[in-house]
Amino acid sequence: MVLIKYATVGCVGTALDLSFIYVFVEFMRIHLLIAAVMSFLLAAINNFIMNKYWTFQNTGFTIRKQFIQFLTVSSIGLVLTLISMAFFVYGLRIWYMSAKVITSVLVLTWNFLAKEHWMYEDRIIDASRGEPYDYDFSVIVPAYNEKNRIRKTLVAIDNYFRHKPLTRQIIVVDDGSIDDTTVVVEGLRKEINDLSVIRCHPNRGKGHAIKIGVELSLGKYILFMDADNSTPIEELERFYPLLKKNQVVIGSRYLPDSKIVVRQPRLRVIIGRLANMLIQCFILDGVKDTQCGFKAFHHDAAKAIFRRMKVDRFGFDIEALAIARLFNFSVKETPVSWYNSPESRVRPVKDAFRTFKDLIYIKLNLWSGQYN
Repeated sequence: MVLIKYATVGCVGTALDLSFIYVFVEFMRIHLLIAAVMSFLLAAINNFIMNKYWTFQNTGFTIRKQFIQFLTVSSIGLVLTLISMAFFVYGLRIWYMSAKVITSVLVLTWNFLAKEHWMYEDRIIDASRGEPYDYDFSVIVPAYNEKNRIRKTLVAIDNYFRHKPLTRQIIVVDDGSIDDTTVVVEGLRKEINDLSVIRCHPNRGKGHAIKIGVELSLGKYILFMDADNSTPIEELERFYPLLKKNQVVIGSRYLPDSKIVVRQPRLRVIIGRLANMLIQCFILDGVKDTQCGFKAFHHDAAKAIFRRMKVDRFGFDIEALAIARLFNFSVKETPVSWYNSPESRVRPVKDAFRTFKDLIYIKLNLWSGQYN
């Protein structure tokens, strides 16, 4: 289908290219090579717009990034056009319109290879497996030394789904706790159906815990949330309609309609905003909040993303979204309510440096194709 669409766009672009060069040369008396440049550029702009919104239908890259790539591909195509036209017309003495046709075939071949494998990267993974799921939702709760808070969160999740026509499983992943987190969860299994706890040892990090949870998830949609319920489970109300059109939906504390009920200390806010600026510049342009611990995925999108992940700790959110974009999954950011927990274990300065290190590591992995 992609090839058919691309061929159609190519035919339209070629027709425009040939028409423009003929008008420029025959009626406007413009020099042949200048006319070739002008007609090429006009046709290239047309092709960019049609391929962007019809052929490849990419949602994983920003317009700015694609336009830079488009300029690179088009510049090489333009050089090929000038060399070919000069060779065929002045070297082989071929009529300029015939030379233009031959040149167009060469340039179209180059454009297709470049756009298919670089600009638009048509590597979309089908996010529907075509068979029934055991649950509507799998809810993953990573936990580390959460014996004092985990009960309240799990009861809140259970109460929320009891009033919804949705089935769910709850997976608690105990990431090497040295307290009685697992004991508390096990004690709730008689009260809360389809609740399970997986104990990992030693502590590996939140990213690793969620990866384990995703591997065991059986729901059509997979949600992970914090053990302190800092983004309340009720925020799923916003997510469910969006998941019908997007493979990934993430909560954000920094959108106009976000509601910060209990705020973080000022130092954490400042460091978080500065970190987000770096994240947007390096990897995730346009994502306001990568670190909110409330994210939902289509089942197969989550499986495809998390099995490729290499970061176990603070930078895992960035990596997950970077992989989602790499494979053209639609990522939707939506405002949520958020309550900062006074018992948060985040250490602003130390964890900021860890996240920056992970950011560089993720960028190198993207450049080297490690996630492919």
